[in-house]
Amino acid sequence: MNLLKENLGKEVSVRELSQILGLNEKTIRSHYDELGGIKIGRRIKFYENEVLNAIQKRKENIRTSTKEWSEERESVQNNEGCEGLGSRNEKAVRRRMEREDEHGLLV
Repeated sequence: MNLLKENLGKEVSVRELSQILGLNEKTIRSHYDELGGIKIGRRIKFYENEVLNAIQKRKENIRTSTKEWSEERESVQNNEGCEGLGSRNEKAVRRRMEREDEHGLLV
């Protein structure tokens, strides 16, 4: 038992974890696996070290996905020259669309 406590840390109840994270107990139970929880039968157990590891892993995943999204956005802007809806140069966009309007629908 001592070995488990050394590796996993102190056991934390759903109520304690909800107070620490500022989340509803129902939310904690719904996302126990993302928070490092272990389900045994109908009981859910949390341990300090596992919760910390899960939060750190989630934090790293968010940073990575945000960085990838930012790089993808820059790539799209560079490839398309930012001439689309919401472009600052609306007159140029409107002129280009009028040139490409074969059927006169935009007039």
